[in-house]
Amino acid sequence: MRVYLYFYIIFFLFLFNSCQTDTPNNPPKTNPSTFESIKVKVNKDKMRIRKSPDVEADIIGEVSLGTIFSYAGTMTDFSTKIQLGGVWYEEPWIAVKRENENDTVWIYGGGIEFEGEDSEELAEILLQQRLKAFFEELSPNILSYRENYASASTVDDFVKVFREGDSLKYKVIQKLEQKIPIDLTEQMPDVFWVEEMIPGYVVELVAEGTKYYLFKDYKQLYTKARQTEGEEDDIFTDLGLEIYSRDSIEYFFASWFMQTWDYGGHSLLGSGKHNDVLALADEVMSMTSLFENEIKKIKADIINDISHPEITYWNDQEPILKELNEIMDAQYDILSKEDKATIESRIKQFKDADKNKIEVNLRSGMEG
Repeated sequence: MRVYLYFYIIFFLFLFNSCQTDTPNNPPKTNPSTFESIKVKVNKDKMRIRKSPDVEADIIGEVSLGTIFSYAGTMTDFSTKIQLGGVWYEEPWIAVKRENENDTVWIYGGGIEFEGEDSEELAEILLQQRLKAFFEELSPNILSYRENYASASTVDDFVKVFREGDSLKYKVIQKLEQKIPIDLTEQMPDVFWVEEMIPGYVVELVAEGTKYYLFKDYKQLYTKARQTEGEEDDIFTDLGLEIYSRDSIEYFFASWFMQTWDYGGHSLLGSGKHNDVLALADEVMSMTSLFENEIKKIKADIINDISHPEITYWNDQEPILKELNEIMDAQYDILSKEDKATIESRIKQFKDADKNKIEVNLRSGMEG
C-alpha cells in the first residue's frame, strides 16, 4: 500500500510541476502598482490577439503596427516558437488590456515592445529572451560586450571594448543575414531592438532596403569616452566624429568621399577634409599609441583615396593640388617616407590629370 501511495505522490508532483510551465506568472521583481504606467506597443503589422496564450487559442482579432495597449501585469513563464515575417522568434506571451472592450487578451511577445515608466525591467526580460533566440550561440558574446561597455571606466577599458565591438560587429551582421530572408515583397522585420543590446552601434537598412547592417555611432562613443578617466579616448572619438561628420554614423564611406549612388561616388579631395583628418589623427598619435592600429587604418584609407587609380574626384586640379601641398607642408609624423613619396608622385600626376587619366572636376557635370 505504501508503495502505491508513494507512486501516486511522485506522479502528482510530476504532473504539478509540468503544468507550472504553462501557467502565466508575473515577472520577478515587478511591482503590480506600476502596471498602469506600462504600455505595450505593437511593432509588427497584423499581429493577432488571442483569448489565451496559445497558438491554438481563439483569435479575437488583428491589430496594426503602432497599436498601443496597457500591460495587464502578466507575462507567461514559458515561450513559444513562432515565425513572424519570415523570422523565427521564441518568446513569451503578454497579457494586455483593451480599453474600449474593458477586457484582457494575449499577444505574442515577438511582435511587441514595452514602453513607458517602470517598463525597463519588463523590456529587459523580453530583450534577453529575444537575443538568446535570435542570436543563439552569439548571445553570450553580445551580453559580455554590453556589460563591458557599461562598466568601462578608463581609457584602457575603452580601447578594449572598442575592439571587442569591432570583432563582434561582423558576426552580428552575418547572423542578421542568416536570420532575415531577402524578400522585396514583404516589409522588413523590425530588428532595431538590437541597438539596445549593442551600445555604441546603430542598425541601418542598406542595399536598397533589403538587408540590415551594423555601424558604429561615434556620438554614443564620444559620450562614453567622456565618462572614462583620461583624455586619449576623448580625442580619438573626436577624430571619429570628424571622419563621419555628416551624422556621426560610420557608414561605408567617410566624409571625405561623396556618395552619389549605393555603391560609389567621388573623392572630395581639395575640400580640406583629408588634411583635417590627418591633422587630428597625428594629434591622437602624439598623445598615445593606444589607438595605433586604428590610426594606421585611417591613414591607409586616406592615402588610398588620394592615390588609387580608379578613384574619381569631385573637385578640380587647383583645390586638389592646394590641399596635397598643405598635407606635405604639415610634415605629419604619422606619414611614412613611402606615404610622402606616394603623395609627391600624385601631385605630379594631378598637374596633368588628363594625360594621366585622372577624372577630376566631376562637380561640373553634376551642376550642368
